[in-house]
Amino acid sequence: MWTTAENKLDSMRLFGSDINAQKVEMLKNIPIFHALTRTEILEVDELLHERIYEKDEILFEEGDPGHGIFIIVSGKVRADPSHKLLKNEVLDIGPGELVGELSLFDQAPRTAKVIAIERTVTVVLFQAEFYSLLLKNKSVGVKVLVEIARTLSRRARQLLLQERHVPSL
Repeated sequence: MWTTAENKLDSMRLFGSDINAQKVEMLKNIPIFHALTRTEILEVDELLHERIYEKDEILFEEGDPGHGIFIIVSGKVRADPSHKLLKNEVLDIGPGELVGELSLFDQAPRTAKVIAIERTVTVVLFQAEFYSLLLKNKSVGVKVLVEIARTLSRRARQLLLQERHVPSL
């Protein structure tokens, strides 16, 4: 017969497992995490910072220092760049997409203002944590890095070919 403390501990384990399973599933649906195993996703999850933005809330302003990449989990944001090349574009970014990925490589100022156009859940990976991941677990870091590089490549190609979609911000 289990004691009350054992019952509580067991139910906490089950509850924690459910939460972990939900997190793994949610993150697995985001393209930059597709190649990761369950264990690797849980390792990356420890580095992510979840943030919820309400409609019309600003994620960052153009000119702000870039310290990390925003990954849209749910909802939608709109980028409002002042650069003439992008000024006439509608730059809506939705679930699974990245915003601010260039800041993982430098801390240059943001190139656009980004605002939530509906309630939006994001996870943020800061540059310092990304670098620590690369040092701590190169295999996982490289998998994430390759997916970010693919995103940058696709966006650069779209920009060069003047296709309408989101370039890097």
